[in-house]
Parts: sequence; C-alpha cells; structure tokens
Amino acid sequence: MSAQFSAPLPESTPRDRSLFRVNPMSYIVIAIFLLAIAWPATAYPLALGWLVLLPIAFAWWVARTSTRLDDEGVHLSTWRSRRSVPWDEVKGVMFPKNGFARLVTTDEASLPMGGVSFHDLPRLSRASGGRIRDPYSATTPGDD
Repeated sequence: MSAQFSAPLPESTPRDRSLFRVNPMSYIVIAIFLLAIAWPATAYPLALGWLVLLPIAFAWWVARTSTRLDDEGVHLSTWRSRRSVPWDEVKGVMFPKNGFARLVTTDEASLPMGGVSFHDLPRLSRASGGRIRDPYSATTPGDD
C-alpha cells in the first residue's frame, strides 16, 4: 500500500494562484525608509515632518496594487482605482522593460497589471485558463 505523493509547494508560492500582488518584501523597505526618515523628521519637525508621509504613501501603494484573474476577466487594482476587463475585451499582455506587465485591450488601451512581471508568465497562463499563452512552455503536437 502506498500513499499518494504530492510535491510540497515552495513557501513563496501564493495560496491564491489567480491573485498577483506586489512583493511583500516591500514592507521591509518601507520600514527601513521610515527609520531613515525618523531622525531628520524628529530633529527638524517643522521643516522635515512631511517626509513621514512618503513611506505611508508607499505602503498604501503596495497594499492596494494587485491583479486578479477569474472566469469573468481581469480585475486590476491600483492605488487610486479599480477596473475589471472582461475576457472578450483582452487582446494580450505586454511586458515593458521597466515596471509591471500591461494589459492591452481590444480598443488598444494599455492598463498596468500591478504585481505581474515577466517571471510570472507561467502562473499568469495557468490562472487565465490558457487565455494568456506562455510562449516558453512546452507545446503539445496538436497546438498551433
């Protein structure tokens, strides 16, 4: 009698494979930034006290920026707005040199996909149910 084996997931693998977020390690950078700002802001509070708002704004951006894929379409969330794009309006995905991936719609609009980078392409393809293809995955003989 043998037990069914399932490979363990790496700790960095998210539980929700259809949700893409900014790397949570960014919060460590925010904490270090806050510590670096603390000394000048407390030494000169009237002149430099406003600097404390910078890490707060960055934390707001990290917390709000995400992309979720489901059967209805792609749901994009940025620091100031949320938008849903149905699958019939999705033309493709573009990967610029800097920044996150961009969703290209049928009307040629380019929308930022927060938390999605080039190395997420295989996971993006699986989460979209094949609607977004991974050109580097192994193709089967019947695929064209």
